[in-house]
Amino acid sequence: MNRRYQIVFCFLLILIHLALWQVLAEEESMPEPFLDPDDMPGPIDDMFFPDPFPPVIGGDVGWFRITSEPSNAEVIFDGSLVGYTPVTVEVYTTGAPYHTVRIEKSGYKPWSRELHENPAAGETKPVHATLGPDPCCKSLRITSAPSGAQITLNGVYQGTTPKTIDNLIIGSYQVTLTRSGYETWNGNIEVRPDSDNTIYVVLEPSFAPITSGTLMIESYPEGAEIVLDRTSRGTTPRTLTLPEGSHTLVLNLAGYQQYTTSVFIRDKENARITAYLVPVGSIPAQTPNPVIVASPVSDTPSYPPSYVSLTVLGEKAASQAHQNKNSFLAAVNDPQGAFAGDTEFVSVLAVNGTLLADPAAATWIGEEIATYMDQNTVPYGQARHALARHGGGMLYENNYNNASSAGELLISEVRAEEDGLIITASRRMQTAIPMISEATIRSLSSVSETDADKTGVPYQQVVVPAEPKDPTGPGDTILGPDRNGISLFPAIYALASEGGGLLYGIEPDGTDITLFYVFPETDGQILVRWVSEPGREHKEEDLIHS
Repeated sequence: MNRRYQIVFCFLLILIHLALWQVLAEEESMPEPFLDPDDMPGPIDDMFFPDPFPPVIGGDVGWFRITSEPSNAEVIFDGSLVGYTPVTVEVYTTGAPYHTVRIEKSGYKPWSRELHENPAAGETKPVHATLGPDPCCKSLRITSAPSGAQITLNGVYQGTTPKTIDNLIIGSYQVTLTRSGYETWNGNIEVRPDSDNTIYVVLEPSFAPITSGTLMIESYPEGAEIVLDRTSRGTTPRTLTLPEGSHTLVLNLAGYQQYTTSVFIRDKENARITAYLVPVGSIPAQTPNPVIVASPVSDTPSYPPSYVSLTVLGEKAASQAHQNKNSFLAAVNDPQGAFAGDTEFVSVLAVNGTLLADPAAATWIGEEIATYMDQNTVPYGQARHALARHGGGMLYENNYNNASSAGELLISEVRAEEDGLIITASRRMQTAIPMISEATIRSLSSVSETDADKTGVPYQQVVVPAEPKDPTGPGDTILGPDRNGISLFPAIYALASEGGGLLYGIEPDGTDITLFYVFPETDGQILVRWVSEPGREHKEEDLIHS
């Protein structure tokens, strides 16, 4: 019996083994299932698995302060536009410490950076971009009055005005305009990436008419377009040479009512029109009438023969300035140049009082010198600026370039402002300017006539008419030409019309330099005061070697 069980058990084991072998053989013979590559998952790193411990961003924040040169550039932070420079961007301090910044501005190359650190809580991190100009390309628009002038750009003919020249690389270009019957115009033009790059040139006739005069046109405020006889002739202030006869004038300025008048120019006559522009919406009748002053050449101030050299030097400077303003300023700033004599020299102011050129004052170039005062609180260049705006003339000044405490007296011939430049030819007198006490200066400018009694400071005064027939001043006053042959009246009229101010001059009936104060014009009269001898604290007789 036991043997029977053994045989049965062995038989069952064989059957089980055969069955298992059959199953394994069938699995190995089955084909591989088809899988579309597009349906297959990516690498294990690209598959998303929920993080059982996600990072927690706290509430602390910091900032990136993003600036650029030039400003107003577009800022793209982490792929999003966040504003224009300067701009501040807030980030969480515990957020991802990686950011991208891209700054873009038309006409400049894009700027980009990666930031790998967040600011601390409450901290502001600066990010500054200096944008480099895109070397290509901008357009230059050139127009002229009259039109039809031939354009040469860096020696290459470009056509006639009006003309737009495209695809110019950023930089400087030499422009020449020529037209038959008119003076050749030369200018150095800077094509900029952030500018409209337009120039407008008024061409001057090659010769003045046989019978002609000049017309100076000024307006308040300045910058009005001048339309003379239906032709645009630049902007105010400007002096034009016109043929004898009647002319119509129109002034246009945005925000102001159009101004219209007419003027008759006589042969060899200098005329001036001063227009007070009326804001849009105001009543024209409330504004003063325009001032039209005409004076024959024979009645204009004639400078003493001893100052002819200043006139010649000023004329030479003005001629070169008319040809090329930039090269002229460079020539004046040259200490070894033709405008830098040991005794006589040329200096140039802009219409806003900024010193543009002086052969011995390199550190002052670019400074608005009227914001500085000398030892007597006289603003440098103030009287010069006023005189230039009212036709020019002779003037006593303190040399702003002299380093001594007493200063140095200059005699200057100031030319009328033209093309935005005030050209002055000056002579060093090697004479000190007396120190004036503060009490004296206060009493000079005080409206009350009793202040001199209160302070014990002596001064003298005279009242002169505001509109004399003779531009050199009325003949019945003690303020006539001084011992140097110089009349202060042109400077007095100029200062009075611009609110008054301090002025140096020779004391009437005396020989010494002193300080004058010119009051604003009131009721057709001008009050002028000056310090008499006892009011000066000291007088320097020594020469000044600058």
